[in-house]
Amino acid sequence: MQIAIPSTNDAVAELTALYSTERTFTAAKYEEAVWDRLLPGDAESYRYHLAFEMAKVEGFKTGYVAVKRSGVIVCLVPYFFTDYSLDSTVQGPLKRGSTWLKNRAPGLFNKLFKLKLLCVGSAVTDSAKLGMAKDYTFDPEIIIALNSELDLVAEREGASIIAFKDVLESDATLLEPPLKQAGFSKIENMPVAHNLIAFKNFDEYLGTLSYSTRKDFRRKLRVKSQITIEEYNGTPPDLEEIYQLYLNCYERSELKFEKLTLEFFESIAALMPFNCRYVLYRAQGKLIGFNLLLHRDGVLLDKYIGLDYELCRQYNLYFLSWAHNIEMCIRDGFHTYQSGQAAYETKIRLGSKLEQTYIFFRHRNQLINPALKLIANTLAYANFDDAIKKQQAQPE
Repeated sequence: MQIAIPSTNDAVAELTALYSTERTFTAAKYEEAVWDRLLPGDAESYRYHLAFEMAKVEGFKTGYVAVKRSGVIVCLVPYFFTDYSLDSTVQGPLKRGSTWLKNRAPGLFNKLFKLKLLCVGSAVTDSAKLGMAKDYTFDPEIIIALNSELDLVAEREGASIIAFKDVLESDATLLEPPLKQAGFSKIENMPVAHNLIAFKNFDEYLGTLSYSTRKDFRRKLRVKSQITIEEYNGTPPDLEEIYQLYLNCYERSELKFEKLTLEFFESIAALMPFNCRYVLYRAQGKLIGFNLLLHRDGVLLDKYIGLDYELCRQYNLYFLSWAHNIEMCIRDGFHTYQSGQAAYETKIRLGSKLEQTYIFFRHRNQLINPALKLIANTLAYANFDDAIKKQQAQPE
C-alpha cells in the first residue's frame, strides 16, 4: 500500500513525499542490521522478538509493519493480536469480582470484558519498541501511513480496537499529535522502574537509601551465606525446573497477560547467549529461585523471576536477587538497572525512579469510542496501585 503525502514546504507544494508500508509475520524478514539501525543498543530487539515468535505463546499472533521512504525503512514496529480482557490491569476488589464472574459465568464475562485487540508493541517488552530511523527527521505522516496499514490488518483479523501499548514519554510526545488527529485517546499505564548505577560498591548504594530501608535490607541479607548463586550466559542447566518456578509466580500474580512457554526460555538463551543471563539461587543444593536478565550497551534488564514460595521468604530471595543484580551492575559496568513494571512500592524504597508509559487506543467504531475511553479511564492501572497514586499526589 502506498500513501502520497502533500509536502508542508510551500516552495515545493506540488511535490509529494511518498511512504510505502508492508507487513510480515516474522521479525526475520528484516536483517538484524536493520533492527540495530532502528533500535540501536536495545536488548529487546530482533532476537528477542524472534524468541517470542518461536515460543508460540497461546492467544497471541505477532506481526510487523515497516514504513519505507524511497525503499528505505524509516519505521519498523511489532504488533500482536490477542483477546484482551479489560480487567487485565485492575487489582483488589474489582479484580476479585471480575474473577468471580469469569469462573461463574464465563460467557457473560467474555461478552462484557473480552475484546479482539490489535496492539502495537510486544507482550514481552517493557515498553513499545517503535523502531525509528535516527538519521531521519521524524515526520508525523509516518504515523498516518502506519495507521492506514494497521486499519487494513485489523479489518482482516476482525480486531475492534487498535492500541499502542506502553509508549514511553519521549515517544508519546512525537506520537500524540498524529494519533489524536486519528481519533486515539491516551491514558497512563504501568511505569518502567530503573536505577542509575553510579556506585563504587554495594555499601555506597545502600547509603543512598533511607535509614530504615538500609537497616532492613542489611538484616535480610544475613542469610546470603546460606545461598549458592550461579550465573550462566546463555542456556542454563535445570531449564524445566526454572520454568516451573516461573509458573509459580505467574499463577500467583494478579496481573496476568501472556503465559510464556518453556520454549520461550530456551529460545531466548539460544538466540541471545551474549545478551542473556540466567542467575540461579540454590539452598542446600535445591533450586529455589532464578532471574532472567538481558543486557546490552550498559543497561541490565530484569525480565523474569521465579520463586519457590515455600522457601523464598525464609531466604529473602527477592532482596537477595535485587542485591546481586546491583552488584552485577557495579562489577560489570552497567550504568542502568531496569527492573521493569509492577511491585512499585518496594522498588521505590530501593531507589528506583519511575518512567511513565502510556496507552493510545481507539475503537474502530467511532460511535463506541467515547464509551471505550470512559471504561479505559476507570480501569487504568494507576487507579489500583497505591504506590503510584501516592507518588502522583506528591508535589513536583
